[in-house]
Amino acid sequence: MSGIAAYFWLDAEGLRIAPQVVDDDAFCRRLSDAVLREQFVRMGVQGRLLAVLLDQQFEAQRTGYRQSFPEAEYFVVTERDAAVGRVVTVLEATDAGPQDREAPSGRPPERSRTYDGLRLVDIALLPSAQGRGIGREVIGGLARAAGKMGLRRLTLSVQPSNDRARRLYLRLGFVETGGEALREMMMPLSGSRQVA
Repeated sequence: MSGIAAYFWLDAEGLRIAPQVVDDDAFCRRLSDAVLREQFVRMGVQGRLLAVLLDQQFEAQRTGYRQSFPEAEYFVVTERDAAVGRVVTVLEATDAGPQDREAPSGRPPERSRTYDGLRLVDIALLPSAQGRGIGREVIGGLARAAGKMGLRRLTLSVQPSNDRARRLYLRLGFVETGGEALREMMMPLSGSRQVA
């Protein structure tokens, strides 16, 4: 199963999406700091403690994504060749059931995986890039990519306190599917074939 990179593009003039490479690490750190700094400052965190918390949050998120989504794909969004955001996605698999054949050594039958969804694990934009339609364009690109792959849904989680993002997702065609600590949302797609 190939990833979504071959199917993922942005239509808006001046915007591009590309797989994240090692050279993008410094930008991703600056992005993390820019997104989180305002939240910590509003709570009164400053100076050395702010720097420590920004370090910890960046490392915790990076480690958490690697552990929870080991097959995730990471992308950087650029606007006129300047990095403005990052996107993390992963294909969602459903178990297709036991195969007809026995696994070696008498183990239970192996299960095959069928991918029928794409999860938007994270989207982050620099504050200067927010509110200008870039997020909407990225989500549209993801929906197009998932559709071209024959996937049936695009899913994501959003914090209940993030009303701005939640309203955007609802306007784009997502529906809430549950969750308390995080609201689960899903956009049904018209893909008819499953990617194996």
